[in-house]
Amino acid sequence: MPTVDANDLEDAVLIVSESGTSDQAWVSLDTGQVLIRSEMVDEELAPLPDDIDTSPRYIPVPHMRTLDLGLELVFDFADAAMPDDADDVRQMFKRSEAYRHFSELVEERGLTDRWHDFREAQTRAVLAGWCEENGLQLG
Repeated sequence: MPTVDANDLEDAVLIVSESGTSDQAWVSLDTGQVLIRSEMVDEELAPLPDDIDTSPRYIPVPHMRTLDLGLELVFDFADAAMPDDADDVRQMFKRSEAYRHFSELVEERGLTDRWHDFREAQTRAVLAGWCEENGLQLG
């Protein structure tokens, strides 16, 4: 079973999830290599296979929303680590600059390290599940 580098896959999810981007990323089902098409990546240094758009051997890297790594992750953390603030956190995300306000609240509560650990663990678990569904292993 091919192994996908966890950091490469996580970076690719962030790249394709960036607002307003046309960047794309795939994982090779044969090698586990993460491949990226982006204005920020020099294609001469990281050439893409000619059949990347048509071969079933390359699967598109999903957007973080389809992996429930957006708001659901924030709300899960709020429910688990700051239940007294959970409703306020949900209200924050109905306004602009919500993530900044959430980060400030997390810092105020002394939960910054716990938030980062939670986000990393949940992200890795979700990506490991996605890899398994596609015949890959997260490494």
